[in-house]
Amino acid sequence: MEESNIDSQKIPLSSLKETWHKINCLYDLYAKSLDLSFVSVLVLWTLHNSVAVCTQKELCQKLGLPKQVVNSIIKSFWERGYVELKEAKDRRNKEIIVTKKGNEFAKKVLSPLSEAEYAVWKGLSPQEIAILAGALEKYIMALEEALQNRNDTEEASNDRKI
Repeated sequence: MEESNIDSQKIPLSSLKETWHKINCLYDLYAKSLDLSFVSVLVLWTLHNSVAVCTQKELCQKLGLPKQVVNSIIKSFWERGYVELKEAKDRRNKEIIVTKKGNEFAKKVLSPLSEAEYAVWKGLSPQEIAILAGALEKYIMALEEALQNRNDTEEASNDRKI
């Protein structure tokens, strides 16, 4: 978003960041109420909702998380019997398969969360949902582009130093 747009709308960028932070805090509080971490819930949600079997590498890529974090969560899920690990075709990765116990656990954790989210969405009009979704998508695309431009500029600058 351009600085002039922010100024003209009298919306400080910090309020958008605070709002995003509050949303993340709500998810974190929910996870902690179940003695889980926010990231564990993200991994559980991703595994439970994946159409295909995931590998640890794919989870890291999908969620933007370090390998060590995902490995720790998967190990914990494996120890509790929520997932099984099966050697993948390339032998460098293991496929993560959610067990029956894991699916039951996922439903126990994710269903109340989904119901709460659904109740929130029901309280918004279709127009409000479209505006919110459109604005967030526009923000994501612009941020990706800005960060990519920054990376390209940095790489070019580093190339000149060599």
